[in-house]
Amino acid sequence: MSSLPLEMIAEILCRLQAKELLCCRSVSKPWCALIDGPNFVKLHLKHSVDTSSNLYIILRTTSHVHYMCFDDNLVLNDCVTLEELNHPLMCYNHGIKVLGSVNGLLCISNVVDDIAVWNPSIRKHRVVPFLPIELKRYFGTKSCSVYVFGFGYDSVRDDYKVVRIAQFGGGGKRSFESEVKVYSLRKQSWRRIGDMPYCVLYPGANGVFTNGALHWVVGENPESNVANIVVALDLGVEDYREVLQPEYKDKNFYIDLGILRGCLCFLANFLGQHVDVWIMKEYGVRESWTKLFSVAQGEVIGFLRSLKPLAYSKSGDEVLIEHDNLDLCWYDLKRKQIKNRIPGMPISFEADTFVESLISVNPNRHLDGRTQDENEDPKDMNMRYAVQNFMLPFFMSIYGSLEVTCYSGLVFVVRDDFLSEGFKLVL
Repeated sequence: MSSLPLEMIAEILCRLQAKELLCCRSVSKPWCALIDGPNFVKLHLKHSVDTSSNLYIILRTTSHVHYMCFDDNLVLNDCVTLEELNHPLMCYNHGIKVLGSVNGLLCISNVVDDIAVWNPSIRKHRVVPFLPIELKRYFGTKSCSVYVFGFGYDSVRDDYKVVRIAQFGGGGKRSFESEVKVYSLRKQSWRRIGDMPYCVLYPGANGVFTNGALHWVVGENPESNVANIVVALDLGVEDYREVLQPEYKDKNFYIDLGILRGCLCFLANFLGQHVDVWIMKEYGVRESWTKLFSVAQGEVIGFLRSLKPLAYSKSGDEVLIEHDNLDLCWYDLKRKQIKNRIPGMPISFEADTFVESLISVNPNRHLDGRTQDENEDPKDMNMRYAVQNFMLPFFMSIYGSLEVTCYSGLVFVVRDDFLSEGFKLVL
């Protein structure tokens, strides 16, 4: 393969799993530089998302975290194979909450609200600085009544962000304040943004991320006791907007949100009767809401309290759903019925999905430990790395000590003893 162009090698390697790619880094320096490069990391992620490959299901119980490979033939097995996943947060019972999953990164927390951004594929994590909840504010007139989190990706700044909304109530039935703080993985710090002008009514209902925004189900004020508004926080401009919902004649239902293949899902839960699952095929366009399927009480074992869509099958004809934290089953979109329950599940669990990736938990540092200056052009960084590792040894054997500078795609290699007579290489 040494005679193949790097572009062709990249197209071949992007089909491998993350753990296999980590081994491939040891093949040669060119392969290591290729796999570590930001372009290949994005190529590998894009291939996984586009082909629905390298997808995993996480099952969290009160004391353990398990995972299994997503497979269309999963239902044909007598019992699924669950492997334990060792997370990086200290916890006396090993239990964690998943606050969000984006591009292979998981945002997790433990019972004492320690938070970490974790890539289980490359076994790297970053602990988020602790942000205590202010128990009382305004001279004791308001106290923190509920708080929720969200985790998403800001494509404008190429940054991953953790969002915490702490709602303070008291001092009057309609009086509340939702304080919003954002942690930037790139800047490694918390900061406060504009308050959210809605009331969070569901404790622990964390934000759902898609199309550059986090989404929550909220109410107008604490007095209403009804969460019937879907609000989006755009992580690029850090502003709020309402998301228009599907049109319903009977509005006597509870709202849940989900994600299927990058599309926002709207779940209308008529408790004890049925759950309708809608999908927004074109984000932000109300007319694109399409009813995907409906599950009636008689189709499930036990009471129909909740449903959570997890993933399409590779054929697109079935949807894997979680029912009441008790079952995983396939819903057949053509036959419009639940097809199979997956055997071997824990007694009670919460399910999430993540895709394998090489995304770093330190945006300013790559797999090999190189640090990128925030103001440095990524092209210059990659060019400098290639020159320092592959071209510089050759020139040093001729000219001795050299200095490398990159600017706008040009590589300047300068001898220390005649800086005024430096030469330029254009690659």
